[in-house]
Amino acid sequence: MQLKVGELARRTGLTVRPLHHFDQIGLLKPSARSESGYRLYGRDDVARLHGIQALRHLGLPLKQIASMLAGDGEALSVIVARQMRALDHQIAQASALRGRLALLIDKFATGSQPEMGEWLDSLALMATYARYFSTDEIQLIVGNWQALRAEWGPLLAQIRQMMDSGVLTTDPRVQPLAQHWMGLIHHWLGGDFDLIERWGRMYQEEPLVRSAQTAEPELVHYIEQATALRLAAWQRHFSTVEMSRFRRVDIAQWRQLSRAAEALMAKGLPPSSKPARALAAQLQALISHVVGDDPVQLLRMRAAMAAEPLLRAGAMLPEPVRGYLQSAAGQGGLDPHATSGPTVAT
Repeated sequence: MQLKVGELARRTGLTVRPLHHFDQIGLLKPSARSESGYRLYGRDDVARLHGIQALRHLGLPLKQIASMLAGDGEALSVIVARQMRALDHQIAQASALRGRLALLIDKFATGSQPEMGEWLDSLALMATYARYFSTDEIQLIVGNWQALRAEWGPLLAQIRQMMDSGVLTTDPRVQPLAQHWMGLIHHWLGGDFDLIERWGRMYQEEPLVRSAQTAEPELVHYIEQATALRLAAWQRHFSTVEMSRFRRVDIAQWRQLSRAAEALMAKGLPPSSKPARALAAQLQALISHVVGDDPVQLLRMRAAMAAEPLLRAGAMLPEPVRGYLQSAAGQGGLDPHATSGPTVAT
């Protein structure tokens, strides 16, 4: 059976034009001609055309297809493997793009239409983030920020007041703020020190990111001097991997515990009283939570606190409260030194 070019085109779902092109470049030449000069395609020609079409669907260029069919090109297995890698890359890019678009949709899902400037600013910011973080990391950063943003404003105001008053970063009064700052950063970025480092690098290198933040570079530089001292103290007792596993205690819990202890002290209840010992037990539970309820880590934290005045200066509980609860802990058989967690125990 032999087919004219028009009939072959109809049966294969092609047009005459690509068949003529295949003929011109020598990829598929008809094996016969009619007496009147019409191209005629036989069984082998049709089989070759099906092979060409299958390879085209793999995304291969016609020149490479010609080499393969001539037997002087790469093996099909090698070509298919390369095409699969290219597709995997395209899928990853598409998934990342979809994730970033979903973040933008979430950002503006308020029922009101954002202004064009807001869209452009958000797109530019998202493009900047994409140079430093994967889509999953961006989702983590954006998602955690929503839970922490309310704490940043008051903390920045306190740090700014210290900075503007000329208080040195080595002053013990700065350490509770440094601990709170480090705790928020740690929780915000999932305890991932590599992620924290990349965020810091992006903040330094990208003016667009700095302009989108409420913390000006001078304030960041100021508090980072204090946090560097604090981090160095913790690193004398814990590895980075161990610190990445520390869990956060919300600052509201520290404040609630402090207020409860101050109320008992105001009433004149001694540390040996049952309510005081109950608060000491609560404190112990909070600290245990920070280190993943690991008794060995809890003992190491006790040693770190005893050895590092800087860490004690950053305790979230006031000194009188700490002393009161330490005494109560001793009365109740608890660890009297576990009064403040590490950087993440805000």
